Parts: sequence; structure tokens; C-alpha cells
Amino acid sequence: MAALVRNEGSKTNGRIKIILKKLACICISILFMTVSAKATLVDSNSFIVVDNIEYYMQTNKSVYDLGENVEMLYRVTNLGDEDVTLGSVVSDSLAYYEFRIMQDGIQIWSYPYLSVVLGFTAFHLGPYESKEGQTIWNMMNDNGTLPTDDDFPVNPGIYDVIGELDLISGERVPVSVSIEIIPEPATILLLGLGVLLLKRRRFCPPTLSCLRWK
Repeated sequence: MAALVRNEGSKTNGRIKIILKKLACICISILFMTVSAKATLVDSNSFIVVDNIEYYMQTNKSVYDLGENVEMLYRVTNLGDEDVTLGSVVSDSLAYYEFRIMQDGIQIWSYPYLSVVLGFTAFHLGPYESKEGQTIWNMMNDNGTLPTDDDFPVNPGIYDVIGELDLISGERVPVSVSIEIIPEPATILLLGLGVLLLKRRRFCPPTLSCLRWK
């Protein structure tokens, strides 16, 4: 009987070792793909040229771990040798630009800089001049409201990051780039460990304690 029990324990340990090796290979593959993606996709950018004006949008990366900050930049450049006025904006330069985050066509976050409107001014670019605005998204869904007490974290997935001039008058030219948010490597490893423990419990006979067998 003791020999039979030991034999069952040996078979169980053999199954567990096979599962462990497979899990290790899967985790290594996932980590390798994650690191490769981040090393290859340094940033995400796009631009549109309209009437000799370049509208450029960029994020500092294309692939982010869940919980990282997304740094955004929107830039407007006059490619010509003549002065250009694109329209009117509020007098506060921090309110010249608007940023939005979309998922599946639904807006989940926006950055309209709020200021006291004391007047309006022309958005002017000299020959070959550039102007730009920057902000950071903390991967929170603003729930469509300005107060932050009802914000909540987003999930992994594909998101569109959009920037544009917040013109009161004149033609707006939004530019969009896509980013991917992935789970943290530690989260992937914990999920894998959970799968391993579930499988170990499944293969462990009721009369044995698998933890006793080495």
C-alpha cells in the first residue's frame, strides 16, 4: 500500500513538473514579447499637413504598462515663408490645446485647460514657426465630469490619443495616434502562478498531500 501511495505521489509530481516547465516557458515568452514590444515601439506619432501647416501628435511610447503616465504632445508648424493666422483662441496660452482619450469611439478622458476667459487672441505663426502644447494622462477614466473624485482606472486595451488646437474660430485639425496598455509583468506572473496552483490541486489525489512530496 505504501509503495502504491508513493507511486501515485511520483506520478503527481511528474505532472506538476511538466506543468511548471510549461508555465515557465509561457511566462518567459510573455515577458520577452513585452520587452521586445517596448524596445521596438519607442513612441507613437502622426501628422497631417493642411495648407502648408503641419499638425503633429505624439505620445512618448506606443506600449505602456498599466498605471504608467502617458505623455502627450501636439505641435503646429508653419512650413511656409509667410505669416499665418489659423483662427482665434482664448488669451491664456495654456488653453490653446485640447487632448482627448478615446476607446472604441467613446471619450473616456479629456484635457480642456480651464481658465478665466479674459479675452481672445489670434493664433499666429511666423514663417517656419512652431507652437506646441503638452500634458499627461494618468490612465484614469474621468467619467465625463470635471471633478476627480469619481475617476477610476482604465483597463488594458487599445486607446486613441487625440490632440487639436482649441480654436474658438477657424478650422480645427485633430490628429490621432493609437497606444496599447498591457498588464504589468508581475500581474501576468501572478496569474500564471494561480493557474499552476489550480492545476496542482486538480492532479493531487484526495488521499495525498502533494506538498509533502519532493
